[in-house]
Amino acid sequence: MKPSILFTSAASLLLGSASAFQGQMAASTYNVYEGRTFQFITLTDYNTGSVYQGELWGGFNGCVDSPCSIQFGEISSGSYNFAASMWRTDDGCHNIDFQGALDAQHGYCCGSLPCDFSA
Repeated sequence: MKPSILFTSAASLLLGSASAFQGQMAASTYNVYEGRTFQFITLTDYNTGSVYQGELWGGFNGCVDSPCSIQFGEISSGSYNFAASMWRTDDGCHNIDFQGALDAQHGYCCGSLPCDFSA
């Protein structure tokens, strides 16, 4: 293998692991199923184009005092699933703890949804 190819491969690995998750978080209107309220949360990964969706039971209104668990499943062409937790803080910021999924940790955006965030 040529040294330039080896260097390029190593550099892309390093840059890939150092890059943060960049994307958008969106939430549906509130839905009710069998007396329980939830919102569909959709995450779009700008780096890969992947789209993930999960049901946040209680919606963001139910996840203010403490984080709520959510299971995301990829609805684009892949099959990646991951667990996370989400909550809204008193200042109106929507937070997600990726729990290491997608090589990310904590992300947030403030204001109305949809919004762009990085983690």
